[in-house]
Amino acid sequence: MCLATQHSNVSMPCKVMSAPSRPSANGCSYKTVTHNRLKSLNFFNNMATKLCKFTLLILASWLFLFAQCNKEPSPCSGGGGYAFLATAEWSPQQESYAVGDTLFLTSTISKTITDQINTSIIVDYSNSAGIGGDLSIKFLDSITRQPLPGKDSFQFLSFVGNFQERTFNQNQGINFNYYESLSNYQFKGALICKKKGIYGIGIQNLLSRGLRGKNCTNATFNMSLVNTLKNLSIWENALNITIDSDGRQKGYAFRVL
Repeated sequence: MCLATQHSNVSMPCKVMSAPSRPSANGCSYKTVTHNRLKSLNFFNNMATKLCKFTLLILASWLFLFAQCNKEPSPCSGGGGYAFLATAEWSPQQESYAVGDTLFLTSTISKTITDQINTSIIVDYSNSAGIGGDLSIKFLDSITRQPLPGKDSFQFLSFVGNFQERTFNQNQGINFNYYESLSNYQFKGALICKKKGIYGIGIQNLLSRGLRGKNCTNATFNMSLVNTLKNLSIWENALNITIDSDGRQKGYAFRVL
């Protein structure tokens, strides 16, 4: 309410009185408490936002590194890469088998391996995108002196690694792939004899597309058999040929009776 003096015609300016601040239970004003609460809420919101951003950054970094480590490698231009040695063995090694007998092919490749291009380099060849080879399987026709497709004369079983059908000329052979363990690459497969005849099997050089996440790490593995009994005279006599040095490293012949 505005008051003026009783005997004066001049009105005095009124002074507007503001309402007192509502005290809180601890003696602080209501406005002060509210302001402090807002500051606390803003602090926690900012912390939560920063934590979310940090978590997303860590997740994105982890996904990026995972993708880099597992991406398919690119081969070297102009060949390049590595050249390694590898061995395999047929067992039991003998000149003749019966229908229903089983031949085993085994091979192990260490991950710590010497490059044959530069023998001073020892490579840790872990995390390959895949190491694979091929078997060329021939029925040796001693009448026509011709090698004929022989893959259908056998049944194939995989124990470590796996056999895989060829993309082309499927009746003339089969691919095989290695399994990667902690310290090496392994393959073990079996051929069960189904038909009588004379056969020659050539194991081809292995190929690797490279190490995951590392370009220019593709490799060729020069393959040879460690068998002391390869029966190559059976192959030569059936076709009336002379097998060259590379064929003598990779070939194995036998009869199925």
